Amino acid sequence: MSRRLIVGGVVLALVAVAALVWWLRQPEPMPEFQGSRAYALVEAQTDFGPRVPGTPAHDSTRVWLVERLQVYADQVVEQQLRIPDPRDTTRAFTGSNIIASWQPDLRRRILLAAHWDTRPVADNDPDSTKRLQPVLGANDGASGVAVLLEVARLLDLHPLTRGVGVDVVLFDLEDLGTIDPSVPAPQRVPFAMGSEMFVLHNPTYRPEWGILLDMVGDTNLRIPKEGYSVRYAPEVVDRVWAAARRVGATAFVDEAGAAIQDDHVPFLRNGIPVVDLIHTPFPDTWHTTSDTPARVSPESLEQVGRVVVAMVWGPESE
Repeated sequence: MSRRLIVGGVVLALVAVAALVWWLRQPEPMPEFQGSRAYALVEAQTDFGPRVPGTPAHDSTRVWLVERLQVYADQVVEQQLRIPDPRDTTRAFTGSNIIASWQPDLRRRILLAAHWDTRPVADNDPDSTKRLQPVLGANDGASGVAVLLEVARLLDLHPLTRGVGVDVVLFDLEDLGTIDPSVPAPQRVPFAMGSEMFVLHNPTYRPEWGILLDMVGDTNLRIPKEGYSVRYAPEVVDRVWAAARRVGATAFVDEAGAAIQDDHVPFLRNGIPVVDLIHTPFPDTWHTTSDTPARVSPESLEQVGRVVVAMVWGPESE
């Protein structure tokens, strides 16, 4: 074989590799996220009532979520949870993480997550007579789930074509944690139990990046850069805020926020870059009986949804 032919073959191979890299970095056709559809999904969840683990409303919501995701995803599985109650070891918290996957056989993956349970007590309510009532959780729970259910519908209509799979994970047992500082440490119930169990029992699951949505629907939405995300997943934070600028999502403020113990932390501990998009300081509906659909905005949901769409379907690098 002549030297000219060898050189020509090498050049063609390099051109082919460059073309493949260019193609992988191109944005997918960008679907349109509709805040009104997401808002209707907030209302649908709150129609069940508070989704407190161990209640009929919680179980009915679980069935509804699974059935809805089965319409859109290639695969839907549940991870059953049973975690001893530190206050009484004869009792346990039970729940279910719901995992919906698109192209589950692909190695390269993206994680999108939210929690779907709600708090059993409104311990932050300004009315002390209401503090033992459960929280309806229109914002704290339903808003993030609603955005991801609408993204799930878009993934069905506009499948990704660049060899990346997507997992939508709805965590349970997130909002049972003890806040009262007077409770002794051994008796304190942790937050984010569902995500802890997910990471513990899926040690080989290594998505390239992930986004957690928590309290993303308030009428006065404000999302700064969450502290743990900035420290342990700065490149993903930068990409999210670049996407927010592209789509005009003004609720994403370019400043450092508090570090929040949330469902992304177990992933960060294991070196998986998952960022938390969360309203801070927490809105005044947090852990109160006023966390209702009336305090959730379709426009806020649309801003967050458009950022998620821009991340999933947009270019892989800015």
